[in-house]
Amino acid sequence: MTSYDFREDRPRWGEVLATQFRVVGALIRREMRAHFGESRLGYLWALVEPCLHLIVLMLMFIYVMHRRPALGTSTAAFVVTGIIPYFLYSKIASYLSGSVSGNRQLLTLPPVKLHDVIVARTILEAATYIFVGFIMIIALYMNGIAEVVPYDLLPVMEALGLAIILGVGVGMINIFIMSYFHNWMTFYGFLSTPLWFFSGLWYIPDEIPEPYREYILYNPLVHIIMLSRSGFYREFKPALLDMPYAIGFAGVAFAVGLALVRTARRRILAPV
Repeated sequence: MTSYDFREDRPRWGEVLATQFRVVGALIRREMRAHFGESRLGYLWALVEPCLHLIVLMLMFIYVMHRRPALGTSTAAFVVTGIIPYFLYSKIASYLSGSVSGNRQLLTLPPVKLHDVIVARTILEAATYIFVGFIMIIALYMNGIAEVVPYDLLPVMEALGLAIILGVGVGMINIFIMSYFHNWMTFYGFLSTPLWFFSGLWYIPDEIPEPYREYILYNPLVHIIMLSRSGFYREFKPALLDMPYAIGFAGVAFAVGLALVRTARRRILAPV
């Protein structure tokens, strides 16, 4: 009598991972068409938008505030070193928030899970804005602004990684809140707008007088941007940078978002 090995019915890890990669890859291609459209204009806008922010900040610097950059000699380089991690965070957080509403029918298919959509959207948005940042750096360097090239890539990569983790965490928290309040993203837009002013895009915290400096330092993006700039400017030694706080805040946001999405999965995926 031959024995039957029930382990043969279990899916192999290699097959499971291969299926996950195929699903995520297909979702990335779908998201590219949905997010940017079939034409090249959608991809062009991804480059134009941060450039418009750069121009606005430069005009504020030169013609409204009548001041020089806090670091280096180039206003454009100083602003770009803050815009890249800021956009990486804000775009991922906003884009992930629509993971369910933009894929509700697709999520009814057995192979497609919510975390697959979250991973696909994170990869697409992170790759897009890291590439946009690279293009902006190259463009400024070709125009004779050498200080825009980082002298130490490690803190820059750490800052980008923290911006991604924080963005994913906030995005998942938004997914959870939207399952209870469908108009939450309207309020989120109003609540997140001040970050454009209070994240250190055109200044460093050392320039802010007390007690306002202490309040601004509660914003983790301030620390992430300081970390990013420390890789571009040799003379910048950010004494106010609190790495444990930035890492802890991003990690807690990610953990809370993941826990909320997992515990409220049925409500999140329920038909509206």
